[in-house]
Amino acid sequence: MKWLICLLFISVAAFARPINDGNALFQKGDYSGALKKYEEARQDEPANPLLFYNIGTCAYQLGDYATAQKELESAVRMPDSSLASKAAYNLANTFYRIGEKSSEPSERIAKWRESVGYLKKAIDLNPSYEKAKRNVEIVQRKLKEEIDKQKDQNQNNQNDQKQPELSENAKKMLARAMQMCKEGQYTPAKNLLENTMTNDSTATSLNSYIQRIEDVIDIKAGRKPKSKIDQSNADNDLGVI
Repeated sequence: MKWLICLLFISVAAFARPINDGNALFQKGDYSGALKKYEEARQDEPANPLLFYNIGTCAYQLGDYATAQKELESAVRMPDSSLASKAAYNLANTFYRIGEKSSEPSERIAKWRESVGYLKKAIDLNPSYEKAKRNVEIVQRKLKEEIDKQKDQNQNNQNDQKQPELSENAKKMLARAMQMCKEGQYTPAKNLLENTMTNDSTATSLNSYIQRIEDVIDIKAGRKPKSKIDQSNADNDLGVI
């Protein structure tokens, strides 16, 4: 899946030239050139929130997701809710890409959960953020598919070999999840057991508990099977600001 992201174009009086020059280069697809201009502006204004945002966005376009994450996390903490919302949106896409490139299922699941969290933050900051609403549904579906795949793999492994005894940690996590269910916290309990299964090789037997919790969640929500999501235009949801 291809994703686009956003760049904020705001002229700041004292630094209009390097920032505007960077914006112009970004529009032409010269992300390395744009990054140099933004870094030049940062020498004079290291705390400028716009520069955290734009540098993080350039880093994303260049595939430097570690830098993108660091810069956009700073931008998300800024008091300007409009900028913070867009930064959360781009940061969600960064986490999606990090997870996509991960070879470890547990890492992929963890990063995609982060992605969902930041998309929800973007929506909280801007309830009319339709692009974020669309993407959160897409990433949630991808996340569910990955978790289901791991469940199936664990189930196959369970069928191929004798089921191991739960580790002490897995037993504790199961007990905690059961207590959460008693308190009506079904989704957190499900997430806890899924994380335990992903990270603990003895926890394959937790799959049956997860399935039962999912059944309860679906019954309480009156949920029907969702139709397949059309992802054909997902690329258009992450343009520049």
